[in-house]
Amino acid sequence: MQLLEGKVAIVTGAGSGVGRAGARLMARDGAKVAVADVDADAGEAVAAEIRAAGGEAIFIGTDVRDSAAVQALVAGTVGRFGRIDVLFHNAMSVRLVNERDRRVTELPEEVWHEIQSLCLTGTFLCAKHVGRQMLAQKSGSIILTATTDALIGQAGIDGYTAAKGGVVAMTRSMAAGLSPEGIRVNAICPGFVNTPHQAVFMNVPEERRKIEALHLMPIMTAEDVAEFAVFLASDRARYMTGGIHVVDSGYMAFKAPVDLADVFAREE
Repeated sequence: MQLLEGKVAIVTGAGSGVGRAGARLMARDGAKVAVADVDADAGEAVAAEIRAAGGEAIFIGTDVRDSAAVQALVAGTVGRFGRIDVLFHNAMSVRLVNERDRRVTELPEEVWHEIQSLCLTGTFLCAKHVGRQMLAQKSGSIILTATTDALIGQAGIDGYTAAKGGVVAMTRSMAAGLSPEGIRVNAICPGFVNTPHQAVFMNVPEERRKIEALHLMPIMTAEDVAEFAVFLASDRARYMTGGIHVVDSGYMAFKAPVDLADVFAREE
């Protein structure tokens, strides 16, 4: 039996990156998928790819910053598939963060508001409207994509870390409020993920070596993160809620590649 057989999933930001991988892998494991993205061409392509592989998928164009658009996403999904069992929320703009975010003293206020609107308000709207459908069903799994940058200090992206820090906090409080009524809420905090959006770093040998040196294991792909989302969506994770789950190739596990035991031994 497939992990998500009989379930219906909404995946936002599904036109690329981790969202695309999540939509494809959830369909592979038996879910009927509503592919949601602001980019119609990319979203339609993912839905078509799922259908070509024998899965069930529809594309619904969605700007997660727009409450009416999110409500239309929920209505369209329920109208087609009858229910919503999973929300895997990924919608964001890597280019916005990489190219326009700054340390707080240099961060333009309009960029701050743009990042908060997309990353935090978008999360609120999706959780609110999907959550209402799940409350009516008395069941569901909400999976939010945050980042390791919300858990540790990372200079130069203060707008993004603030927004994703809010997502981390909301995960805990939403779990406390919704889980007694059957809705699990978890967040995934990926580290650096090798996606087409990050190719600007990974395709430059010197930059790639710097990034690899920060990790204990090889750099992850979008599929590596999405596989964990499939697990959280499944009944195998039925008692997991309120969790902040780090998936980061060991990025947060060490401060520097120094074996202190070896240092102390030499000093003796």
